[in-house]
Amino acid sequence: MKPIPTKWKTKRLIVGDLRKEEIHRVQAIYEKGSYIHQWDGGSLDEGFVKRCFFEGDLPPCGTKENFRIQVMRMKESEELVGMLVSYHGHPFLDSFYINYLSIDPDYQKLGLGQEVVEELLEIAKHHEFKEVRANVALKNWGAIRFWTKLGLDTINGIYGDSEYGEGRFADMELVKRF
Repeated sequence: MKPIPTKWKTKRLIVGDLRKEEIHRVQAIYEKGSYIHQWDGGSLDEGFVKRCFFEGDLPPCGTKENFRIQVMRMKESEELVGMLVSYHGHPFLDSFYINYLSIDPDYQKLGLGQEVVEELLEIAKHHEFKEVRANVALKNWGAIRFWTKLGLDTINGIYGDSEYGEGRFADMELVKRF
């Protein structure tokens, strides 16, 4: 499979590989989205973006060359508004995995996430990936609605705690096949 481009566009956004000088600004966007940990049981990772840039956020036996961390900018203002973390070839060679997608809370509810994912699905299909996967916390109802609306509506598996409760968390992996 051919990796997604290092730079691509949507109607309102330019998406491109993270540059070293952007690490701190993109980490700030990541931290503004840390409210998701109330749903996934995770905690703030103060070195997430830097680690992604230098090492990647890799699956078991993954390689850095199959990993991408990209930023989203508004075309008109060039304002940084989000980030996309993805992996080419997990768990199968023809799988495209969305590790993390975040839009700055100041820019949410404008349809930017939908715009990015719709274009990304077209790119993945054009690059002959057979499926796109994303992992979603079961308690994150907004994200579940978002992903299923965009066609990632097949549940591949549910992982984590087996019973619901405070302090208990589980995720589901959603898939869209082409």
